[in-house]
Amino acid sequence: MTNKTWSVSIPDGAGTGAPPEVLVLDAQHRQSLATMRSLTRSGITVGGVACRAAADWAPALRSRWCRLRAIVPDFQDDPDGYADAIVNLLDAYPARVILPAHDGSIQALRSRRRDLERRTFLPIASEAALDIAVDKARTLALAEQLGIAVPKSVFVTTEGDVRAAVNELGCPAVVKPLRSWGQAAGLGTRLGAFSVPNLDEAQRLVRRFSSAGLQTVMQEWLPGRRDAVTVFCTAGKIWARFAQTSHREFPPLGGNSVLCESIPLGRDLQEPTDALIGAASLDGCSMVEFRRNRSGRPVLMEINARMPGSVALAISAGVDFPKLIYSWAVGKPLWEITEYRVGRRQRWLSGDVWYLKDVLNDPGHPDTPSFGAALGTFLADFVRRPSALDGFDAGDMMPALVEMRHGLIEPAFGKVRSALGMARSDSEKANGSKQN
Repeated sequence: MTNKTWSVSIPDGAGTGAPPEVLVLDAQHRQSLATMRSLTRSGITVGGVACRAAADWAPALRSRWCRLRAIVPDFQDDPDGYADAIVNLLDAYPARVILPAHDGSIQALRSRRRDLERRTFLPIASEAALDIAVDKARTLALAEQLGIAVPKSVFVTTEGDVRAAVNELGCPAVVKPLRSWGQAAGLGTRLGAFSVPNLDEAQRLVRRFSSAGLQTVMQEWLPGRRDAVTVFCTAGKIWARFAQTSHREFPPLGGNSVLCESIPLGRDLQEPTDALIGAASLDGCSMVEFRRNRSGRPVLMEINARMPGSVALAISAGVDFPKLIYSWAVGKPLWEITEYRVGRRQRWLSGDVWYLKDVLNDPGHPDTPSFGAALGTFLADFVRRPSALDGFDAGDMMPALVEMRHGLIEPAFGKVRSALGMARSDSEKANGSKQN
């Protein structure tokens, strides 16, 4: 079925009966695929929704469990069109729940929240809670009020402010946007944190953030590991907690976890997490991220008021956040999860390759080893402590193959073709010079 703003296809074998109970948005992201598989295992029918730019390779749309495939406008350049399409899609294919998984889609849907909630259940926090979670200045201010450790921070708007911040914080320092999702020149973009070794690099990044319509904060660089706690909360009660540490990220500082591991939930992580979730009234699924300082104390970095990209690790360890969200949405009894398996490891292979590429192309940052050390660890991790590969499922392999083709194979062949084209051009120029 095709509409002016969206199109739908029904995969072979899916039948033409009732519409799926759940529509998983952002089908290009790995948490959406993990959610689809989790809910399907519980007997819940699930459809996938992807933006046009990602529709050809979105892994969840290629899953054997995807009952409906919908393509909608891109929220990056048409957030209003995206939200309108989701509303209209629900009119044609009523679902009990829709599950967004990305900062950009959540931001776009907020403009049509009332319309959506008249049609379905939107399992995200209240507007007031989201305003706190998406704004790092408000997050840090709340944490300070609660006595939670936060990094030394300086908010900057001009290049003069950057110089003053570097003088106060020293280098290396961290530059990050106050809001991860920004809009500039009609195009949405998500930007994360970057370590900077000197003033020039700090000024360059601040200009980049400003051009994306984002305000900037500079913070002290912390040398410890990155730990995080994912929680599920409703009406002030936390039903589940899951702690993990990240061994590698892409980008290397504060990016998506590409190799992560479940860890025990210590009091030093649980107490500040519970306090923040309660004070902000953050219902739904959220991840609270910390970075440890030189003494090993966890220091708050940010809150992501959505399911994390690494949610498959939590599911494999025994904390099924998607199933909890579904039960909340449809009014089924919730259950408390107090234990999970520790020591589970998960590796996002495409992201790990991109991490290696980052280390090679941008060396010298405090969060990255030498390329030789990074390559050695990358290879050793295949045999030393094997990890489950995120997205890989022997009974549902197409999503992993599609993602690897898009993320690894096609870019590699593109570079080869480009190199061959340049070599051919140089050869033709040389032959032309000889003839002349």
